[in-house]
Amino acid sequence: MKCLFLLGCIAAAAGCAEGHPQATDSLAAPVQVETGAVAASTVSFTIEGGFANASQVAMTVDQPLVRLHTTGSSAMLDAVQLPLGDVTIPASALPPKGLILRHLVVKAPATRAEIMHVQDDALELRATLPLSLDWAMQLDDGSLYPLGTVHTEPVNVDINVVRANGRATATVQAACVGTCFAVEGVAKLSNGAIYLETDADVTAAK
Repeated sequence: MKCLFLLGCIAAAAGCAEGHPQATDSLAAPVQVETGAVAASTVSFTIEGGFANASQVAMTVDQPLVRLHTTGSSAMLDAVQLPLGDVTIPASALPPKGLILRHLVVKAPATRAEIMHVQDDALELRATLPLSLDWAMQLDDGSLYPLGTVHTEPVNVDINVVRANGRATATVQAACVGTCFAVEGVAKLSNGAIYLETDADVTAAK
C-alpha cells in the first residue's frame, strides 16, 4: 500500500506526505490560496482627531493573512486580516496633544467572491463587503483605551493571483471614499486606499 501511495503522489506531481494538499499547475482548477511574504504594501488615509485639521497618513501592512478558495465556478474569501501597526500624529498636526493610535487591524468577514477572470496562470476575484477596524488610543499615562470595532460601508476588494516562472503572486486592492472608520470626538479616517502584494501559496482545493 505504501508503494502505491508513493506512485500516486509521483503521478500527481505533488507532495508525497499523506494528508497534505497537492500543488496545482492551473489556477482555473479548484484551488486554495493563502498570502505569504510581503513584496509591497501601501495603506493611506486622511485622519482627523477631535476638531483638528485633517492630516495624511501612510502605513504598511505587517504580516497579512488573506485566504480564499475556488470550486471552479465560484469562490469564497475565507479570511482577511491586515495588521497596520500604529499611527502617531504629533501635536503640531493635531493640537493640543496630538493623537496616538495603536494596534490598527483591518479585517473582513468570510464571504462569497465573484470570479471576474480565470485562466491557467491568472485568477481575478472581487468581493463586495464591509471592512472592519480594530484599534486603540494611547492615553497620557501610556495605557491603551480600546476604541471598539468600526465598519465601512461595503467596498470592492479586488484580489488577483498570477503565476509566472514557477512563482505565484497575489495582490489585494481596496478603496473607501468618504468616511471609512470613525469614533465621534476621537478620530476619523477617510478616503482610504489599500494595496498589498505578496507571495502566494497555491494548492489544489480539498
